[in-house]
Amino acid sequence: MGFIKAREKTFYYEELGDGPPILLIPPAGSTASTWGILPRDLAGAGRVIAYDRRGYTRSGGEVVYSAAEHTCDAAAVLEALNATPAVVVGTSAGATIALDLAVRRPDLVRAVVVHEAAWRALRHPDAAGLGTLARMQWLAWRGRYPQAAETLLRWVYSYRDGGSTWDAFPEAWRQTARDNGRSVVADLKNSMGGYPRAQDLATITAPAVCTYGSRSRTYMRPLTRSLGGAIPSGSVREIDGTAHAVAFDAPGIFAQVIAEAMHSSEARPDAGAPPGEVRCAPAPVAHPGLAAHRPSAKPPQALVARRRHVARTA
Repeated sequence: MGFIKAREKTFYYEELGDGPPILLIPPAGSTASTWGILPRDLAGAGRVIAYDRRGYTRSGGEVVYSAAEHTCDAAAVLEALNATPAVVVGTSAGATIALDLAVRRPDLVRAVVVHEAAWRALRHPDAAGLGTLARMQWLAWRGRYPQAAETLLRWVYSYRDGGSTWDAFPEAWRQTARDNGRSVVADLKNSMGGYPRAQDLATITAPAVCTYGSRSRTYMRPLTRSLGGAIPSGSVREIDGTAHAVAFDAPGIFAQVIAEAMHSSEARPDAGAPPGEVRCAPAPVAHPGLAAHRPSAKPPQALVARRRHVARTA
C-alpha cells in the first residue's frame, strides 16, 4: 500500500502479487480496501492493483462529475506504476470506467472484465429502482448525502429473491460509502446513461467479458447481453449465487473469470465470432471473516461449462 503521483494528484493504492498487471476499479461507495478476499485470490495470477478513485477517502480531491475524468485517472495510475498493459476489472460504476479505458486507451488494456455495468440502464426501467432513485435524489437535494448513499446502495446490492448484501457488508465498508456520499451520487449520474457510446464500444479489440449475477434483478440480464453484443470481442457470463456484489458473494469464481480473460488475451478469438455466454457457479469462500456473511444458501459448486450463443444486439 502507498501513494502514487499521477495527473498532479496523489492516489492511494494497494498492491499484491507479481506478474501481469490486474487493475481493480472500484464501484460507487467503495475503495481499494473494500474488495474483500478477491485481491488475495487473484494474487497467484498476477500483480493486483487497487486504488481509491479521485474524490474518495485517501485519494481525496473534488467530487468528479465525469466518467471520462475517472478514466484519465485510471490510465495515469497504470502508467505511473509501470503496469501496462493490464487486465482491467470494474464493477458497477467502475465497469463504466473500465470500458471507457478500453475505448480511449487500448494500448493500456490487455483484457477487460466488467460486472453489471449500468450501460443504457434507463432503457430497462424498474419500478422499485425508480422509487429508490427519487428517494436518493430527495435526500441529496437536502444535503443528506450519507443517507442518500445508503438508500441507493442498499437497493443496488439487493437480490431479486429478497435481502441485500449491503446489510452483510462489514460496517467499515458501509461507513466508507456514507462518508463519500457526494461521490456515490455523482457516480450514479456518471454511469446510468449510454456512456461509452455504442459506436465507441464497437472499437474495443481486447477480450471483454461482461458478467451479471443469477440473483440480480431481471433487467440486468438483457442489459448485460446488450452490452456484450455491442463489443465485437465481447462475451457474457452469468455468475450463480450472486447479484451486484460479485466480489463479496463469489470472489473465487470471479477471480477465475478474470484469470481466464487474461489467458484469452494471449490468443484472441476472431472478431466476427458471436459472443458466448457461460453460467458460473460460486467457489467456496475461504476467508473466515467473510464466510459468515455469505447470503446464498446454495452449497459451493464447480464451474459449469455450459455455453450458449447470445444474439448480438446494438
